[in-house]
Amino acid sequence: MKKIYIMLLTGISYLAVGQQDLQFTQFMFNKIYYNPAVAGSGGAICVNALHRSQWVGFEGAPTSQNLNINAPIKKLHGGLALKVSNDQIGYFQNFNIGLGYAYQMELANGTLGFGLNLELFTSSVNNAEWVAPDGTTGFDPSITAPITQGITFDGSLGIYYENDTWWAGISSARLAQSSTELDNNVNPALNPTLSTITDFYNRRHYYIMGGYNWAIPNSNIDLRPSLLLKSDFGASSVVDVNVMGVYNNKFWGGVTYRLTEAVAVNVGYQFTESLKAGYSYDIGINGISQQGGGSHEIFLSYCFKIEIPPRQKGSYKNPRFL
Repeated sequence: MKKIYIMLLTGISYLAVGQQDLQFTQFMFNKIYYNPAVAGSGGAICVNALHRSQWVGFEGAPTSQNLNINAPIKKLHGGLALKVSNDQIGYFQNFNIGLGYAYQMELANGTLGFGLNLELFTSSVNNAEWVAPDGTTGFDPSITAPITQGITFDGSLGIYYENDTWWAGISSARLAQSSTELDNNVNPALNPTLSTITDFYNRRHYYIMGGYNWAIPNSNIDLRPSLLLKSDFGASSVVDVNVMGVYNNKFWGGVTYRLTEAVAVNVGYQFTESLKAGYSYDIGINGISQQGGGSHEIFLSYCFKIEIPPRQKGSYKNPRFL
């Protein structure tokens, strides 16, 4: 238990400026998390839920959840989206909620979208007991205090295109690079001279993603490679490459390689026309894999359409009022 919190303390400056958005291996099923321009592009109301448990075996290791809903709105010539995310690592918790809009237009037998998302970010420290390298505990005015919270706002922009054969998008999140202020003093009333502030900065993120759908001739198998590049052009850049096979549009399985970090396998099943679910398991290939287990991730997606029949032209006669 002590190791994870010592790591958090010594790496707090990195956490404050490094990649902050959630990481999902099954990104191809959760494109709207990374790009607001996806909203409404599928022509159906879709509800997606994901849970990720990372570095299983470490106490206090990261766990992440994401719930998003997007729907096409014809009168708005596009779609709306609601995104809710939660990320817990040790004593730190980040909760985000955002509302987005995308304008969709037909282009070359496909759909081109331009999207905007506005988001509220909350960062908090739970009931922490900081542990020093020598094993001692206690109050340190230079460390973020327990039971403290900060709130800020930010946004994201994106462009996304898809047709029956391929899809691609580019987006940027945390555009304003706003900061969240957390108090370093447990009790400012008792220790007013020790009260200081730690700023957690939102670092601008960039995403490039794309995929291709290839139906293998004379078979019921589709091959669907995809890629996601994540970067903040500073602390880190990550590339995920996935190759997935889909049988009879029902069952799929694939392999993902995350450059220098992990290899993952994913499987899934389309239960009904509307409902599908998937699972992935990451095996770390960096140093941290020697200290704990891999990462588990599950997702559930439900999509449906609400069709309103067109109004029938003509007149209605009632024999009582002839």
